[in-house]
Amino acid sequence: MEKEKWAETPPDADQLFDRYMSMIGRKDSEITYRLKNDTGEGIMRRHNVAKGVQLIYSEIESYTPMYQEQKQFVRYLELMYMVEGHADFEMENRHCASADKGDVLLFNNRVGTRECRVGRGGMRCISIVVFLDDLEETLNRFFGTREFDRKQMFADVLDAESCIRFPANEMLENIFTGLQQIPEEYADYHRKLLTLQAVIALLDVRDGRKTSHRYFSGDTAHKVHEARKLLGCDLGSELSVETLAKKIKLNRTTLQQVFRQMYGMSIYEYRTQVRMQEAKNLLLQDRLSVTEIAGQCGYSNASKFAACFRRITGFTPGEWRRNNVIAVSDNIEN
Repeated sequence: MEKEKWAETPPDADQLFDRYMSMIGRKDSEITYRLKNDTGEGIMRRHNVAKGVQLIYSEIESYTPMYQEQKQFVRYLELMYMVEGHADFEMENRHCASADKGDVLLFNNRVGTRECRVGRGGMRCISIVVFLDDLEETLNRFFGTREFDRKQMFADVLDAESCIRFPANEMLENIFTGLQQIPEEYADYHRKLLTLQAVIALLDVRDGRKTSHRYFSGDTAHKVHEARKLLGCDLGSELSVETLAKKIKLNRTTLQQVFRQMYGMSIYEYRTQVRMQEAKNLLLQDRLSVTEIAGQCGYSNASKFAACFRRITGFTPGEWRRNNVIAVSDNIEN
């Protein structure tokens, strides 16, 4: 009976928020909600940016999707940027996606989320919810054009059988960083400009992204997630793709393909990034030589380590240490 009621009256954003969240505060254009007990644990701050465009800041410790049936009656998309943390999403058709800091996820109303597993420490994200029938009018009016067509905007996302995930490019990172640092004066105007800029940037990314999306099971996603954790351990030793695949009991080719789709880089690239981050941590301690740090990070040749470090950071290990140890000392003194 409840489903029939929703079918007759498609929900708007106010209905969905009031049904599954408790409003705990209102200040200017911002409404703050707390997830109800059966939905999870977390806080959401919501702004009605423009007709058909909602901006939501979320801090989530746990989340249980509750309103998937109602979502299918509204032509909308959720454009999510992961600020901090990790989350695994399993869709109703068993397709899965995983997101870490700096990732973008695009959800449609066709395929609901069956389960969301939030990593230890929770997650912080920024979501832009767009109602496509209204978005066309909003963009055309704001930019003084007739270029935006609701039938064309995000067409591949609407047709997708799962959420779509990809690492944010530099432009998107800058926009979402700006959305976290809104100045108090003219805050609503800054927020509207940045939110609509994010929508345009995502449209641009989608128009230029013609690759197909490969879907995988929840079990495969879990195994690849375990592989990612193993890549962050024992950085001083070698860990081949073959060995990693055997450890998690997954085909090597599947591991490589799904890892790249989930994390936006190859296994080798991820391992290198983790090693370079550990190298930075060790360089800040100022008690180990560059050669010793190279060894702890899996490089028997200090010159190769230095070349890799410079390629990624733009500095030699010695230069980076001098610049950053001085900066840390200055901050402590101040």
